Amino acid sequence: MQLDTNRCLNQQHNGVECSHCVSRCPGQALILANQQIYLIQERCLGCGLCFADCPTQVFSSSQWDETTIRSDVEEQGAKITQIFCGSHSAPYLSKEDKEKGAVQIPTCLSALSKGAWYELGLLTGVELRLDECHDCPLKSCIERVKFALETAMEWLEASGHTPDFTLIYTADKAKKRKKLQAVSSGLKVTSRRDLFLTLMGRKHQEQLKVQKGVPGREETKKRARINTLPDWQKRLEDSYSRHYQEGGNPAYWPFIQMSMECVNCGMCARYCPTQALKIRVEGKECIHFFTGGHCIDCRICMLSCPTRSILRDRLPNAAPYEEQSIFKASVGKCKLCEAETITSQDDLCYWCKEEPSQEDILSDVRQKLFGKFVP
Repeated sequence: MQLDTNRCLNQQHNGVECSHCVSRCPGQALILANQQIYLIQERCLGCGLCFADCPTQVFSSSQWDETTIRSDVEEQGAKITQIFCGSHSAPYLSKEDKEKGAVQIPTCLSALSKGAWYELGLLTGVELRLDECHDCPLKSCIERVKFALETAMEWLEASGHTPDFTLIYTADKAKKRKKLQAVSSGLKVTSRRDLFLTLMGRKHQEQLKVQKGVPGREETKKRARINTLPDWQKRLEDSYSRHYQEGGNPAYWPFIQMSMECVNCGMCARYCPTQALKIRVEGKECIHFFTGGHCIDCRICMLSCPTRSILRDRLPNAAPYEEQSIFKASVGKCKLCEAETITSQDDLCYWCKEEPSQEDILSDVRQKLFGKFVP
């Protein structure tokens, strides 16, 4: 397990109060304290639920890679594929099912993202083997598997495809036949050099040497705001766009609406962790653009808005990856800082208008130095 806490929404804004990973971890291995995520390695059950449930991909692994599952399923080319978790005691198909494909992943099925299920649904009919989940310590994860499947099915129908997912709760024990064994999938393909360095415990040391040799690395990292859109959501955009067919009912995607109270301060676009919200000035007009397929519904845009001008919702959207214009206003230059601002009588931007006067600042200083009353 690897954690990149810089991607955590609680680090982006303390009002988000995101607890997806902490509240759903079956081993209670994750703790949120002072807007920081901590992992108790001894409690981790290795389910991988946090890989799929975290909206910004805080959690990752040097071994786990769900894209290899898609590749293995595509290589098998079966009309129906059974998928086994890593704890399943008999990842085999019966003789009658030899025309089906089968893969076994090294984690719980909950580790697969909604986007991965969508991609698999485009390739094959999917049968999830849940026949041993009732005695598993990870059985609480099954509800998240169902939620991910329901979302993937909604996306498949919206993009003009017929979803075919089956949950198998009871199954006959298949005899171990080598030719019918499920293919092990879900592990990253690594180079010989990386494998050797990992085994020798030198890979991490080499990475540290490289990092130390780059001047100003940490300073640059602090200045730049990273896009925290998870990899599976980036792949979903490509897959959804390439396989879209007319005829489906639009799925529900996040949507935001700007009210006329907007003062074009730019906070919403500046702090959007996935750049789903952007502001561009074209001529003398300021336009707010929103891409529903990039929104992770984190509420940071609403929390950072000083005038409470943003309303959130989920609406049917037939083109979730196309930019939508959600707000327009005439703009001019602020007479003090020359920033682009919505035209007004005083020709001041929001920040210059709200900035305290020098007299007020000096008054506050005198009160702190000499007490509340200053003659």
